[in-house]
Amino acid sequence: MKRNEKNSLAGLFHIPGLKSIIMSSFALGVAFGGYIPLQSLWLESLDRPFNQIGLTNGIVGLGIVISAYFVPRIVRRVGITRAILIGLFLAIISASVFRLTENLHLWLIIKFIKGLGLGLHWVLSEAWLIKISPPKIRPKAIAIYAVSMSLGFAGGPAIIWLFGHTTLVPFFCVSLVLIVTAIPFFFIKKYEPSIELESTSSPIKLILKFPTVVAACVVAGGIDLAMLSLLPAIVMRLPTADVNIASTIVTAMAIGTIAFQYPIAKLVDHYKPEKISAFVVMFGVAFAGSLPFFLHSFFLANGMAFLGAGLIYGLYTLGLTMLSNRVNSRDLVTANAGFVIIFEMSNLFGPTVAGILVDISFKFGFSSFVFSLGLIYAGIYWLRHGRTTI
Repeated sequence: MKRNEKNSLAGLFHIPGLKSIIMSSFALGVAFGGYIPLQSLWLESLDRPFNQIGLTNGIVGLGIVISAYFVPRIVRRVGITRAILIGLFLAIISASVFRLTENLHLWLIIKFIKGLGLGLHWVLSEAWLIKISPPKIRPKAIAIYAVSMSLGFAGGPAIIWLFGHTTLVPFFCVSLVLIVTAIPFFFIKKYEPSIELESTSSPIKLILKFPTVVAACVVAGGIDLAMLSLLPAIVMRLPTADVNIASTIVTAMAIGTIAFQYPIAKLVDHYKPEKISAFVVMFGVAFAGSLPFFLHSFFLANGMAFLGAGLIYGLYTLGLTMLSNRVNSRDLVTANAGFVIIFEMSNLFGPTVAGILVDISFKFGFSSFVFSLGLIYAGIYWLRHGRTTI
């Protein structure tokens, strides 16, 4: 392959194994996008309280965090491909078994196991992608990976539209989609990259060596899920509650997430990802933080949700790009595990803290949360920029 072709978008898809990883991430997105609302709707039909619905979703995040922490040790024992397939097997079984019981304690165990499995796929598929992508086109590869998962997530609710949410059928459909997620890895095992696993640091210690990456991860994970979780409810509690805005604002965020990833990655060809991240945070936080004051207008609310969510989630692509540029081969899996842990912990605390602030001040709570995270990122960026070449 010629050098300029290798560094082009067309050349990217000639990299052995990359298309399979992208296909797998799309299928995983479909499973995520279908399963999260499916589970919530089924539990609601059983008249379960909202704290149980929230708890059964949140426990998955805990499983992912713990799984990510132990990924390097697991890979040393069984290898990358086998670890991914073991993780997906756990997720496939958990997705179906969950529907066969109505016991809260069993639900929590099942969803925790599912989180353990999904964590293996998440960390290792990203590490694989980073390892096989040449540095010049790595940001684009990461962006396409994120876009494929977002597209799948957006299409996941079709499972509910087709099969409803009260029978076993949609739960088994999710399991079938997860089987599709696993299939590509049976064909690309021969392309499994050789990744050194000699890091002397734990995932948390290693990722904390890169404060700008951590800050990007916290802003992306915290704000993104807080927007998805709280904005529809905030709309419906306004005196001018508009069900049309409440139902379309999440779609606008999803479209923004898809639309912005590749253009942001293209900018990395011309500017440092750290510098791009500063502008992305500035404008993303401005749109997301100001959004609650424009929820009375259909076009303004959806337009700002599109811009805010798209820019904020772009930090995931930029954060992963910054990390891949800074770690050596032996630290790759451990560093990516740390990245996933920070992102998932941000997903856990973001909606919770934002919700508490909204309870304290309905008018300013959500904006205070978003702007506070933006200021934290600005402070870390300024300190790092003043001391080192970021």
